[in-house]
Amino acid sequence: MNCHYHVTFTKRKSSIRDICVPSERLQINDTFSFSCRKELGCFNLCCRDINLFLTPYDILRIKRRLKIPSYEFLRTYAFPLFPEEVGHPVILMKMLPDETKNCPFVSDEGCMIYDDRPWSCRSFPLGPLSDNAEPEFELIKRDFCLGFTGSRNYTVKKWRDTQNLAFYEEMNNEWKKLTHHENFGARDLLRGEARDMFFLASYNIDEFRNMVFQPGFLDYFDIDRKTLRKIRSDETELLRFAFSWLRHVLFGEATLRRK
Repeated sequence: MNCHYHVTFTKRKSSIRDICVPSERLQINDTFSFSCRKELGCFNLCCRDINLFLTPYDILRIKRRLKIPSYEFLRTYAFPLFPEEVGHPVILMKMLPDETKNCPFVSDEGCMIYDDRPWSCRSFPLGPLSDNAEPEFELIKRDFCLGFTGSRNYTVKKWRDTQNLAFYEEMNNEWKKLTHHENFGARDLLRGEARDMFFLASYNIDEFRNMVFQPGFLDYFDIDRKTLRKIRSDETELLRFAFSWLRHVLFGEATLRRK
């Protein structure tokens, strides 16, 4: 199930109706027109009162941008959900508790963390429909959005390149090895120890690091020196390692070796 990789819009208390315009299906070399800019009357409306699901790599990038630990980011800017239909914990961005219900990182000038904005913000207005060799995308249109009225044209490939989506999706695909695992349905990841392990390794990378480098973990797992150096110095490599650890402890894969 892919719902945790998408932005879902909710009704906003505004005179602007949030209604989907019939979408188009596009392939990688198809062309569309879109240009978001401050001069448009709808500027920032797409960042208001939304269910913005965050991937593990989203959280890593944003907490690093803010120079705070992951547990502080989770406590201050996010909240968890445990939806049965998804089958594992998901994290949403916490909107401001005022009448705007804006994303906390939006100002009058636009996104304050633009270089580290989440995957779904980068991909908008495109939503993936398939991961096939010839992927298809949905052109997501909202009737309040004026970005489609311009004359600036992109191919799907060019848009995705300009938004620097490739590495985000590489990390998302590593995570999908968990969430799309063939034995995923055999584990209850919404309760108990399995839920706690999934939440820790997916979303709370700083606490996961503390667990890895405290006494006991390295006595149990045989981790080579090169890997240890990488996960000590590079949080992205630590997140990859966290995914490998989950595949081992939850599904018994030989992604780690025990002593």
